[in-house]
Amino acid sequence: MTKSVVEDKIVNIEENAEPMAKQCSECQAEFGCGVEAASEQGGCWCQDLPAIMPLGTLSDCLCKTCLAKVIGAEILKQLNAAGSPKARLALAEPYRHQKELVENIDFTIENGRYVFSEWYHLKRARCCGNDCRHCAYK
Repeated sequence: MTKSVVEDKIVNIEENAEPMAKQCSECQAEFGCGVEAASEQGGCWCQDLPAIMPLGTLSDCLCKTCLAKVIGAEILKQLNAAGSPKARLALAEPYRHQKELVENIDFTIENGRYVFSEWYHLKRARCCGNDCRHCAYK
């Protein structure tokens, strides 16, 4: 087969690929991994989460809930290491364009109420004046 025929077959396979079924290495839940179809759809769902994890941290894929928890913990760790308010703001600055809120990263739900994280407030880049528990501007 010529190179272009092989490339055409690869593109065909990728275009017809269903999201690959995976099992979360943390909670064992099954979830769809969209990496194979990512080029046409603009990316896998995991690419919508903050790319703040050091490379090689995870050995396998996680479901959205577990990955958000791991990323949330990593964000908190990096914020604590950053120290100064200016350095903390600088960590969140590249993610200000992300408008979709992600549970366990931007907020948690406690007793049916949304509790916004410090990360959310830093991405927002200003105080809302509601005396929030995790306000980064107090």
